Amino acid sequence: MAPLPEGGGSFRVAIDASAGCRNLLQRVLRIEPGRTGEMQQETSEDVLYLAEGEAHALIGDGKLDLRPGTGALIPPGVPYAFENPGPGEAVLVSVLAPQPGEGEPLEPGGEAASVREADEEPLPAGQDRTFKLMIDPRYGSRTVTQFVGFIDRSRAPFHTHTYEEAIYILEGEGLVHVEDREIPIAKGSSVFLSPGTPHCLENRSEGVLRLLGVFSPPGSPADKSMMQMGGPTR
Repeated sequence: MAPLPEGGGSFRVAIDASAGCRNLLQRVLRIEPGRTGEMQQETSEDVLYLAEGEAHALIGDGKLDLRPGTGALIPPGVPYAFENPGPGEAVLVSVLAPQPGEGEPLEPGGEAASVREADEEPLPAGQDRTFKLMIDPRYGSRTVTQFVGFIDRSRAPFHTHTYEEAIYILEGEGLVHVEDREIPIAKGSSVFLSPGTPHCLENRSEGVLRLLGVFSPPGSPADKSMMQMGGPTR
């Protein structure tokens, strides 16, 4: 973990160009009780999700109240800070898009927005799995779709996507099958999936495997090309 540049917490970069990712940069922020210094993304939008604790995103004279299960969008060029009322740390999963220094920079401007997972309807994404759309173009995002996925104890068929995707495991454990590799995943794991990579997720826990996904360019998490390399297993 590295300290936030203006203090008030720390962060680690989980996914960036070193993983082969071209459009996204995933960070995990830990916000201490109190207020952070002001930050600003000059040419990227910051798409956030509060995984643990409680925080407020302070944007000019406005404030977004963030509770667990809240997604938020901070447009490029907009100064912002976080305030944590405590008593413990707040954990935010942040994805910057486009990745700073990569891709076409965004023009500054736009409105900040937030959405609560509890207010969104679950949508089907195949057998034994659903998802809820969070921040996407409906809320002003120009580059990504953010969603929360729910996978029952099962394994999906192999498939590919046309977009690149940054995943963060919120709850549960299992495996990501990527081509001929098996990668263990648990709460706090980050996974990058490049376009066209055959993959599938398997939930090996007794409860639901819950994940946060952000992909670019935006679209529907249900859109995929199925690879006939095996079906669901229990």
